[in-house]
Amino acid sequence: MLNWNLPYITDEHRSLAALMKDFCEREVDLRALNDLADKPIAPNATPADLRARLPLDLLNKAHDAGLRQIAAPAKFGGGGYGEDHVAMGALAETAGYYGGQFGRLMTIAWKQMAAFEYAPEEVAKEVIEDFMNDRTTMMAASFTEPNSGSDMLLPYDEPGVAGQTLAVKDGDDWVINGDKMFCTAGGVSNYITVMARTDPKGPISKSMTQFLVNTRNPGWSVTRVNDNMGNELSSNVQMRFENCRVPDKYRMSPVNGAFEVGKSRLAGKTAHLFAELGWTERAWEDFKEYSKARIQGGKRIIEHNNVGMLVAETDCLIRTLRLFLYNDAWEWCGEGRGQLRDPLGWFYANWYCKKVMWRVFEAGLEIYGGLAPSRELNFEHFVRVKMSMFHGGSTGLLSLVKAAKVIAGQASDAVQET
Repeated sequence: MLNWNLPYITDEHRSLAALMKDFCEREVDLRALNDLADKPIAPNATPADLRARLPLDLLNKAHDAGLRQIAAPAKFGGGGYGEDHVAMGALAETAGYYGGQFGRLMTIAWKQMAAFEYAPEEVAKEVIEDFMNDRTTMMAASFTEPNSGSDMLLPYDEPGVAGQTLAVKDGDDWVINGDKMFCTAGGVSNYITVMARTDPKGPISKSMTQFLVNTRNPGWSVTRVNDNMGNELSSNVQMRFENCRVPDKYRMSPVNGAFEVGKSRLAGKTAHLFAELGWTERAWEDFKEYSKARIQGGKRIIEHNNVGMLVAETDCLIRTLRLFLYNDAWEWCGEGRGQLRDPLGWFYANWYCKKVMWRVFEAGLEIYGGLAPSRELNFEHFVRVKMSMFHGGSTGLLSLVKAAKVIAGQASDAVQET
């Protein structure tokens, strides 16, 4: 069970977590969500096909409870908690613990709310009010490209290394052409924040601009749906932009200033890590209880040293990850709009979360033994989904490479800022 006796957690945060717990226990069927996510996906599935996979009834209920829109600015009718990163962490962790995939589904929308801090007022009002009024409105972000891996910036900032999707100014519009990879929810979203190169020859940190693409308009398509070994409810897709026209008012950053604006997204992105933490805690609880109930050699297997120490080790790792994430969220709350108070914070959080989950995978495989791959266990689904997301937000090792450059004083401004 989740323990809220942390110095960063207020009574208000506890109340929000209790609200999320109550909703998940009342409305979320973990087995049904797992089965829905595991339905086979055709590589040529259409956006309509992908929409049909979403648990829209559950999203409607989350909207009625005020949870889906809880990160939206209060001035547009939202909950106004988007800048309280401890609150969002408590909500995401609880959703992951009690709701599994539901936690990830919630944090995708919550994370996107940060993107509108820099949007023109009329655009933010238009999009967020659409999100508030239409319960099926979804949002996504598209950064990764075929030649850029899962981290477009890399530890280097060389001209021409990455970012080949190009946006060219044409009158009052920008015209976007290029391919994007591994976009979660890209095939089901109404709005996609797209990073495109606006200076063809400059270093990537000073050559990219963010745009908001309304997918109700033409000029984009899903070229492939990635059928991973563990799929999310909101499918992962590859996309192509062909003469996609975006009015300049939907430019979400200064021209060539996308990475500067990107700083504001890191605290919101950490909500994903909190959801992963919650689901990892639930997986640990499950194999802990199994180890206390399973009898071998005349005693519970947790009483065998080789099993008991695995339960204790992973408990310690999860506790330290939890403290790290909440401390990081608390420090973010003290910063101004879009500021990155410590470039190492995100690098370490991304690396350590993956490190802890990997050890939980290993421990669970040992504790469950031959039962571990069984579909009877939520553990099997948990491992497949989390393995499929392991490169999200940059690989853990690449995060350490960039952290080392910061420590050595060798990082460029772009690496330090993103």
